Amino acid sequence: MSRVHRVTDKSVVTRSFRILDYREIAAILRTGDTAFFENTKELPLKRQTMWKAAKRLSVMVGKKVSATRGAIKLNGDAGAMDGYLFQVEA
Repeated sequence: MSRVHRVTDKSVVTRSFRILDYREIAAILRTGDTAFFENTKELPLKRQTMWKAAKRLSVMVGKKVSATRGAIKLNGDAGAMDGYLFQVEA
């Protein structure tokens, strides 16, 4: 069975290449804040993807950006969210 399909009506195809909203993260980093991107079971994050994202964000922001794996507690929740922290290096 073939895994290649001809598409004549492009409106039926949903394209999703990115898992990160680079513009939103870059805007946060430009203000001097750090950005945390949550890791989920539905969309697990790879270390290589986050490394590449940090490189791309460095170009967008104009300063060196690093991605660090970690966990964060928000609003006093009992559980912590796993993910990656993006920050501009001093």
